[in-house]
Amino acid sequence: MAAAVALVDAARRLADDVLAPAAEATDRAPVVPRSHLDALAGAGLFELTAAPRSATREIYEALAGACGVTFFVWVQHHAPVRMLVASANAGARDRWLDHLCSGRKLGGVAFAYLRRPGPPAVVATRVPGGYRIDGEAPWVTSWGLAGLYAVAARLDDRVVFFVMEAGAGGVRASAPLAMAAMNASSTVRLAFDGLVVPDDDVLSVSPFADWQADDRAATAQPHPAPFGIAARCVQLLGDTPLAGEVAELRARAYALADGTDLAAQVEVRAESLELAVRAATALVVASGGRGMSLDHPAQRLLREAAFFTIQAQTPALRRATLAQLRARS
Repeated sequence: MAAAVALVDAARRLADDVLAPAAEATDRAPVVPRSHLDALAGAGLFELTAAPRSATREIYEALAGACGVTFFVWVQHHAPVRMLVASANAGARDRWLDHLCSGRKLGGVAFAYLRRPGPPAVVATRVPGGYRIDGEAPWVTSWGLAGLYAVAARLDDRVVFFVMEAGAGGVRASAPLAMAAMNASSTVRLAFDGLVVPDDDVLSVSPFADWQADDRAATAQPHPAPFGIAARCVQLLGDTPLAGEVAELRARAYALADGTDLAAQVEVRAESLELAVRAATALVVASGGRGMSLDHPAQRLLREAAFFTIQAQTPALRRATLAQLRARS
């Protein structure tokens, strides 16, 4: 418990002393400063698998509210860490886990396209000793920053997850995509043209239907990032009725988060997304014209809140979010 408290305290200090003061400059930068990531790694925040969920949520909230793009790059790092920890591939775990947890390498991911309907975006073909990977990942974050990626490809009715070093042969990256929010995330389109993945780098091969069920449960969970943004807006607004609304919804969301009622979780996640957008809009209104200056946090927080309405979006979450917006109109 003491270790978890120390991690939360470290995250809050970095959020207030390092990330938030530089957030507007970071938002306009071509890429998240490596110094931000080094500070997070130095504080022990590159490996959270042993931290209680309650502590992890507080860490996520602190960082997301301070600088959305630094948070977004950092949070994706934890997916390959979790996958390596869970994988039966002890060799891959031994090769890579310490590098990721220590901060010597930043991790990234490419698998959101698995949620898209239609033909698979990235496919695997079995070849002697491994798999050939072909297709295109439309959104891959941290290109040029991350050293190791956890990537997914469809293999008929299964899904293959593997690790890939950045710069591997058979992979072509586009120029960084221009984005309305999280522009410094260095997000690219990644084309796979005959990438050969040896069995030693495969983390798992499992039924696609099983992955879909696990993903529905994961994406239904109320996410801490909107609460972090809403809390930062409340702090900047000062005395506001929104403070009580954020606290009440946060308590209700996290009470549901560890249960199995996916429908209720989706609803409260949608409520949190709407609340973050509303809190950021209130901050823009209260700030007046200066709130639209790129040097002011209000416009950035509003764009970041909007970003999280579509990040890890599923059909169920989209419907619930639109219903929340209609209810408020």
